[in-house]
Amino acid sequence: MKTNNRIQVFPLLEEGLERTVGAHRAHIASFQEQALRFRCPQKKGLEWLAEAHTVLGGSDPQRIQTLLSRYSASPDQIAFRHHELADFTHRRWKEMRLFSPKGSDATQKAAFFDETVSSVFERFYPEGAAAPETIVHVTCTGYSAPSAAQRIVSVRDWGRSTQVLHAYHMGCYAAHPALRMAAGQESVDIVHTELCSLHFDPTKHDPAQLIIQSLFADGCIKYRVTREPSPQSASLEILTLHDEILPNSAHVMNWAPSPLGFSMTLSKEVPLVFANALPRFARRLFEKAALDFSEEQDRAIFAIHPGGPRIIEMSEQILDLRPAQVAWSRHVLRYYGNMSSATLPHIWHRILKDDLIPNGTLIVSLGAGPGLTLSGAIFRKRNAL
Repeated sequence: MKTNNRIQVFPLLEEGLERTVGAHRAHIASFQEQALRFRCPQKKGLEWLAEAHTVLGGSDPQRIQTLLSRYSASPDQIAFRHHELADFTHRRWKEMRLFSPKGSDATQKAAFFDETVSSVFERFYPEGAAAPETIVHVTCTGYSAPSAAQRIVSVRDWGRSTQVLHAYHMGCYAAHPALRMAAGQESVDIVHTELCSLHFDPTKHDPAQLIIQSLFADGCIKYRVTREPSPQSASLEILTLHDEILPNSAHVMNWAPSPLGFSMTLSKEVPLVFANALPRFARRLFEKAALDFSEEQDRAIFAIHPGGPRIIEMSEQILDLRPAQVAWSRHVLRYYGNMSSATLPHIWHRILKDDLIPNGTLIVSLGAGPGLTLSGAIFRKRNAL
């Protein structure tokens, strides 16, 4: 019986995916970005980091300044990052909520995450809002059960009409699996809530941590995946989705719980592993959409997850792209930083709003995360009638 049940499940999944990327393709539309409480210039953010590493982490001030100058994302690369925690707006250390000399643990950071994300869902779904068919909650920067998505369904008394799914802890590429989870349904809301800044650790002074702490930021965004888009609204038609876990690469990126929160580690091998795999992966992605990469690449727009400035540069060089083809990836990195899974949807939103990108343009979305997983999607832009 167990074997028969398993055999029947997989055809149902494949049928749902076929409805999404086959004859009745799904469309992404109705983006809503949520403004966060604080917008911090990168120059001030780096000054805050330098002092935090000195006051809270015990680093030598001159040494940490030297390391930040060498390894951090500069204000030329990132102009602003956004945050929900007031601690990053001042340097009165005794008044800090989470980054005080007394320290804070993972429990306190989880409580702040839960409090903040509950408020985010309240604003996305105010009283009187229509009940969605499904909510997919995407995050890798916090955890609670019941989740904020489940609680809003309970508070609004939507439990008989709305189901909740979770796409948790996949990191920066999670927007693509979230789209896959929406396969076969009439209408699905996808909500990203990333509070990366909660997990900065000023007691760690190594170059990889300084890169991480100068790069990541907070971001929240909501959008809808539907099989019947409104002709009056622009949308991104999903042509294909594809993920691959690269062999012998599990060690190059990790995201794990620690006593102080979640801890990220990055190997120096990440750029090399990414660069070696990207050309073949891109061609395979196009093949799945019955497209030829060499014929289409020059006309397409690329939404590349900006794991850092170097990732965009490498992708541009390796795939032989023009700067205009990755302009929106650079824009989002510059004005928002790396918001983990929320970053690609911010890029998609800007591409959709850009009237200079014509109807029918292919949009190639690329990201990576733990595994090491390469993840991609191809969309076709559909302008409003």
